[in-house]
Amino acid sequence: MKYFLKVKPTPNEDGECPLYLRLRKTQLNGGTEESSIVTGVWVNPKFLQNGVLSTRTPNKNQIQSRIRVITNDLDRIVLELKETGLEPLPSLVKKRYLDSLRSKEEITPKIITFWKGFEEFLESKLTKSRGYYKTIITLQNLLESFEKEKRMKISFDYIVGSSVQFQNEFQKFLWVKRGLSNGYINKILDNLSQYLHYSVQVGYITKKPKFSKNDIVERDEKIYLNQSEVLKLFKSNKWNYEPQKDYSSNPHIISVRQKLEGTKKDSFGGELIVTNWELVKDVFLFMCSIGCRYSDIPYFKVHHFSFEGSDSFFTWIQQKTDKRVSVPANDVSSFIFQKYSKGKSLSQNLFPPQSNQKFNKGLKLLLKDLNFNRIVTYPKKIGSKVVNDEDRFLWELISSHSGRRSYIKNMIDLGNMDYKTIMKLSGHKTMSEFEKYISVTKEDLKKGKKLYKMDNGNQQSDIDELVQLFVGLDDEKKKLALQVVRSIQ
Repeated sequence: MKYFLKVKPTPNEDGECPLYLRLRKTQLNGGTEESSIVTGVWVNPKFLQNGVLSTRTPNKNQIQSRIRVITNDLDRIVLELKETGLEPLPSLVKKRYLDSLRSKEEITPKIITFWKGFEEFLESKLTKSRGYYKTIITLQNLLESFEKEKRMKISFDYIVGSSVQFQNEFQKFLWVKRGLSNGYINKILDNLSQYLHYSVQVGYITKKPKFSKNDIVERDEKIYLNQSEVLKLFKSNKWNYEPQKDYSSNPHIISVRQKLEGTKKDSFGGELIVTNWELVKDVFLFMCSIGCRYSDIPYFKVHHFSFEGSDSFFTWIQQKTDKRVSVPANDVSSFIFQKYSKGKSLSQNLFPPQSNQKFNKGLKLLLKDLNFNRIVTYPKKIGSKVVNDEDRFLWELISSHSGRRSYIKNMIDLGNMDYKTIMKLSGHKTMSEFEKYISVTKEDLKKGKKLYKMDNGNQQSDIDELVQLFVGLDDEKKKLALQVVRSIQ
């Protein structure tokens, strides 16, 4: 008896088809007999090659485990038939198998609760990135809080059988009790859909409900620092550590110390000393300069900086996506690296530890103190109501993720790289995700007035255009342009 996998060409809304186990036996007369058994698993046909699941199949280990259970039962039935003198034809083996399933259901029914299945789902994500795993934990925490609020246990019947009612009640809880925006709730429901998709694949439920998307506010301008604001922050040394300096006027300032572990540590005093606001400033500028997420910062080591000929790069594995990225160093990132790497070993953390919550609080207070008062709006929707649509100062809305947005927006504004190249630097895999970082400002819109512009002989306009073109060149082309200009003087 041989077993093969096949799919029935009846795809669901996700493009997946039911997976069957095909039983085939060659008879003594040379003919063959076949029969098929449903596995309760759904897969995309592209992952099935010659009756075998490809290595790229999502949740492959769980699917193979379920198929092994079935084939072990089939092997037992084949052996029993042979021992009784019966030929184990596929049709007879299938009948005995289905009879055994009905017997199991009557005697020892297998019931998987929502939370038992969630434990398995969570375990299957242990190999994923730390950032993604945290989003699943957030989903778990919110669902548990919802259970306490409703004073009822969440079940598959409630979510799948009454999906509209569940979504309405869960969203109301997230809006009213947690104050979450529609966009954030959409992300929560996407993660829940992934668990339900897993539950269909392993046979805990037979269908996955489709949750409706909540309306969100389309925002052209993101919260970021433009190039002049990045340089303004870089040049500010107001709250940098200095021996004997009195910081008592600012109750938020404390000193941060990190022991040095390099062979030349004694040459640099044996420890790094900065203020907490200085650390916040430098880490944020580092993020603005290389485009990393805050979740990457605790994992940066001194050895992540390297030279390739005359060029230097920062190379690391992104915690959220497990993607390896390499970004060229610039004046700002190089300065910060040199400041924090002195006296350290190659394997030592580049920055002292600091929680994301303290970082965001310190960043807001620092930018407020330094008068980052550019007026911005950042409306969002909670249910049908638009909130936070009034003008606010930049420092009020800044957050750790603004560093990554600043890097991408300012790289675009340089004007000397296409989006695909910038996506390579930022580690984005899809244009849809990358577009979330593209900020369109009034200054960007004003560029449209140059379309079909006539030559009116305005000398100042020509000078402005030359300056803008020169700024957009890389260093080598700037040198070449200067040589050309000097040669024609």
